[in-house]
Amino acid sequence: MLSKIMKTVSAIIAAAGTVVCVTAADRYEAQDAIVNESATPRVALTSASGGYYVQMREGELNFTNVTVPAADFYTIWASYSQTCDSRKLQNLVINGTPQGEINFPATNNDYNVAAETCGPMAFERRSVASKIKLNAGANTIRITKGWGWVDLDYIEITPFEDEPFDLKTTLVTPNASDNAKKMFQFLREKFQKKVISGVMTSTVMRNTGGYEPNSIDDQMEMSHVKTASGKFPAMMGLDFIHGTGEQPNRPGGAGDWFVGYNNATIALAEEFFNKGGIPIYCWHWRDPLRNSTNDGSFYTQHTTFDLTKAFTDNTYDRFNESSPEYIAMLNDIDEVAGFLKRLADKDIPVLWRPVHEAAGGWFWWGAKGPKPLAQLWRLIFDRMVNHHKLNNLIWVWTTEESGPDMDGGWYPGDEYTDIIGRDWYPPEDQTRKMHGSLVKNFENIKGIFGTDKIIALAENGPVPHPDSLVNDGAYWSWFMAWDRHFTTQVNTQAEWSYIMNHDYVITLEDMPGWANYGLVSVFTGGAKTTSGTAVRTPAAVVRGKTLRVTSFDNSDLRIRMINVQGRTVRTFKTKGSADLPLKNIPAGRYFVEIKKSGKKVSTSAVTVK
Repeated sequence: MLSKIMKTVSAIIAAAGTVVCVTAADRYEAQDAIVNESATPRVALTSASGGYYVQMREGELNFTNVTVPAADFYTIWASYSQTCDSRKLQNLVINGTPQGEINFPATNNDYNVAAETCGPMAFERRSVASKIKLNAGANTIRITKGWGWVDLDYIEITPFEDEPFDLKTTLVTPNASDNAKKMFQFLREKFQKKVISGVMTSTVMRNTGGYEPNSIDDQMEMSHVKTASGKFPAMMGLDFIHGTGEQPNRPGGAGDWFVGYNNATIALAEEFFNKGGIPIYCWHWRDPLRNSTNDGSFYTQHTTFDLTKAFTDNTYDRFNESSPEYIAMLNDIDEVAGFLKRLADKDIPVLWRPVHEAAGGWFWWGAKGPKPLAQLWRLIFDRMVNHHKLNNLIWVWTTEESGPDMDGGWYPGDEYTDIIGRDWYPPEDQTRKMHGSLVKNFENIKGIFGTDKIIALAENGPVPHPDSLVNDGAYWSWFMAWDRHFTTQVNTQAEWSYIMNHDYVITLEDMPGWANYGLVSVFTGGAKTTSGTAVRTPAAVVRGKTLRVTSFDNSDLRIRMINVQGRTVRTFKTKGSADLPLKNIPAGRYFVEIKKSGKKVSTSAVTVK
């Protein structure tokens, strides 16, 4: 029989970046869960709840009779120790239905790659899945092996508490073009109201030998969706995959196909924008030194390119501007900036998503860890925005879902990022089944990054079904089914017909046309009221080792910095605007809560470097 312990708590707790007010928690001990023989149950430890914990290893846990009073959304917390890796992803199954992956970041800063330590240390309690729907009465929660090897003490169930979005109104690019502002305004306007449909493209040229670009009507993925549903997606994914590297420079005309491909993507982006669509670019960046002739030379395993050699030393604080690696990267950035400028010169904005999926490590730009990658993103931003003066880019950062990943320095910073994206592909054996809303992933990202940025499903295999998105309140700004079989097989023709004809889904036919879409005044201090005045609230940003608080009057403010585990690390009192020192605050991700007259008036997500 699974023991159920009622534990009353009165505290503000943050875990994996999610801040909730917990008043009561229903606890379920791991040692009482049904486990298969691959796990080691009931390992004695005096510091564990109930005196025991479970070594998950290659096994699974099955919590039965998880009882809640009403059908509603809940948060699952876990007390666990995980010192085997920077993070471990397992699978979550609720009442027999797969819910996607569940993330267990490294605990207590015990993970040491060099020492390869692995074993139970002190347990930490964190939110591991938010906004999970449970039935009234008894439920079953299974945690099955993804990577395995997590030491679990207990799980707890608390009511889910939502925090409203307060989206930023301006782009990070100074002097952004009006059309870029329009596109961003449209994304903000539709966020939490609709989801924008999108597909990635593969074939962008006609098979005539003349490198002629496809039109939207005959591009494979776009036409497949149109045939299945009668409608085109509103967003088109493109790639500068053949823009740099050794391929377009092959001698004797052998590189012409690759040059043609690149030109065709630009032509498609122009056609699509002129028809009212939203073009989005990623960049599978091939070996900048061109030492690899492998067509997959953006993969870590297919190139010897070492990003760390572009720096002066292993602090990665400064680039060595005379190094071959730095010079090669800069040349490639300049090349791609030239492509984007061709669009800028025609006043065509794009969603721009470079060095994506970095924390996965499978691409060379993420293979050497977080700090070199974050510096590379800032270099790309500086070169394109400040040197080349590109004003048509909306910057999309592709994240993983671990708060400690952010603490570790992957994220380049709010001042370099407009939108947070997540790439999602379920395990192969679940590919055809995973059409759920991914709401827990959405909430996890919201918890890490706060409430001031749009969150999108930047790439995906199966498309979340619209009814699921609506019912769960999973407010992904857009979905982007990947190319080839993900568009044509993983998502069936019947599913495309259902998805594209759903009222919640924006298609190309629903777009207003950019010439017809007006740009309204934007107030940087807050939302515009019906009276036309700005509601201006205090805000906080980090500049170096200073917390800059901006207030629009001279009121007394109480300020609290909260880390991703929910602990208050610093409090301040100030009258009006102030620069507050952050001496001895460790680098990482924090929430800054500002109270005025005893009432919380704003919460900002900040990064201390």
